[in-house]
Order: sequence, then structure tokens, then C-alpha cells
Amino acid sequence: MRRRTLLKSSALFALGAAGATVLGSCAQSSPNAGSASEGAKTLRVGLVPWLGWGETKIAEVQGYFEEAGIEVEQTVFQSVTEVNTAFLSNQVDLVWLVASDLVVLSDSTSGLKFIYASDYSGEVDAIVGRNVADPKELVGKTIAREEVPYEIVFVNKFLESAGLSKDEVNVVPLTAADGSVALVAENLDAVATYEPFVSNALKASDDNTILFTAAGTNIIVNGLAGQEDLLESRREDVVAYLTALEKANQFRADNPEEANKIIADWIEVSPEEVADLMSKITMLDIADNKAIAFSETNDLNAANSISDAGPILVEAGVAKQEIPGEELVDASFVNAI
Repeated sequence: MRRRTLLKSSALFALGAAGATVLGSCAQSSPNAGSASEGAKTLRVGLVPWLGWGETKIAEVQGYFEEAGIEVEQTVFQSVTEVNTAFLSNQVDLVWLVASDLVVLSDSTSGLKFIYASDYSGEVDAIVGRNVADPKELVGKTIAREEVPYEIVFVNKFLESAGLSKDEVNVVPLTAADGSVALVAENLDAVATYEPFVSNALKASDDNTILFTAAGTNIIVNGLAGQEDLLESRREDVVAYLTALEKANQFRADNPEEANKIIADWIEVSPEEVADLMSKITMLDIADNKAIAFSETNDLNAANSISDAGPILVEAGVAKQEIPGEELVDASFVNAI
């Protein structure tokens, strides 16, 4: 069964946003239906239970939102479909997502901005091959991936790194769980998947090996986004929210065992599993945001990730137009801290 830890897959647009729960927050649990107004008191945030967003739970548990002087309602959805739908329908003010999702979401609304990077997916996301010593051996063979934006980009980048074109392989849509099962059953030659399915596939057979990961790349940048109007009208609250997250990041650095326990309780795995998975992703604090994710001179910045994803998503038919990454990022919030 898929762990709550890694609920990253989605079709971006569903008709509803069922299955949401509200994290214990310092606000009342009423939804503040409709667009957030300038005088709105509660900052409404939507997310799925992804390991890299553990600072949101730490900040809540440690009371950092109250210390920052803001009321926050963090609603946890069970799929990215639901959280993105809630965002597009103004049920939440800010959304945690993969930066490249903004290319697709921009087909439905304008003025979107990526304002903070929490983590870069490293070895958590991988291409696992069966009896493949060299990626070029995949010519004429089958690779499975989920039919979601970041996985489309991820597989495309793998093929590019291997000197292969998408026409040289047979790409089929399968969930990460189903694809991993099919690989172990020897019904696939390779699969794009993520933990814990990566480790499960490797343990199942010595014939299964990692061919590619997101480590050292900006292919999958996870973080926080909002609509321009809301960001401007609630600027002080958004900066306060990020300030609380920075305190949570410092708490995690100073108290790793306690922090891992908080995150483990939230995503329903063991603290030991949290520690292991943490070692496979690149976590970012505010200083890293300034030096990497929002630095115009750093090739691994979020704007480049979005720009690179655009042509791939348009060609795949999941986005209508390419948008330069610099138009979808706003560094002013991290620079204010």
C-alpha cells in the first residue's frame, strides 16, 4: 500500500477536493470559503503529507506560527489533484507543490508565483531498470511512469541524459506502486518511481538497479506558491509564515531526533524511516533559497527548472504554453528574511 509519506502523484485537475483534513492549527477550522480578502485573518495553506514539507508540522507543533503573530490553517489533502483543485478554486491561499506544476496550473489561472523551495528531490525519485547494464539497452523496451507533470519531465530528462529519444522506447502510464510491482514481476524493463518503491524493487532482485536519480539536479523542486494578488495583499503574513518555517528548520537541525519523531507521527512512518529518507533528499533553508533556488547565477535555480519543464510538458500535451521560469518565481519573500 502506498505510504502517506510519498503521495506525490496526481492528475492535476479533478472535479472536487474531497478527503482533506485540517492539521491542528492556530486558527479556527472554518474554511473561509471564496477568495481571500485583504482583511482575511487566517492564512490558509494546502499540502499533501510529503516528507520535505515536515517543517510545516514542526512549526505548528512548536508554536512558531503564534510566535510569528499569524493564524494559520494548514489543510492536508490526500492527493496533489485535490490540493491543486482547492488552490485553483480559492479554498486555500498558498499551496505546496512541485515547481514545474505551475506550467500546467497557469493554463487555468494567471499570476502564479513560486516563492520558497523546501527541498530538491534527490535519490528519492529514481529510474530503476531490470537487467539493464547501460541505459542505451532500453532501445525498443518499455519504461513505466505516472501520467503526471513532474514524472513526464523526469523520464524525459533521463532519456536525454542517456542519449535516447522518446521514440526509441515504449513509455507506458502506471502508478509508482503498480509500475514497481510490474518490474519485479518482470513485465517491465524499467520504471520511474520513488521511495519506498525504489528500495523495494532493489531488495526484490539483484537484477534491478538504479539507472538515474534526481540527485544533483533541479528536475524536481518542491516548495510553496501562491497567486500574485494574494501574495501582495497578505505579504506580511506570508513573510511571517516563512519566518516560522525557518525556525522549524533550525529546530530540525538542532533536534533531529525530536524533529524526526514529529514528522514520523504526521506521515505515519517510523522516525528511523524519516531519517533514512531525509538523507536522500536535499533540504533547503532560507540561506539555501537565496544561494540556490532563487539565485539568478545558480544553474540549479527554480526558474531554470520551470523553464526546462515547459517545452516537455507542452510537447506531452499536458500544458498549453511554455512560460519562462523567471515569470513564475518571486524571490522577494525569501529575500525579506
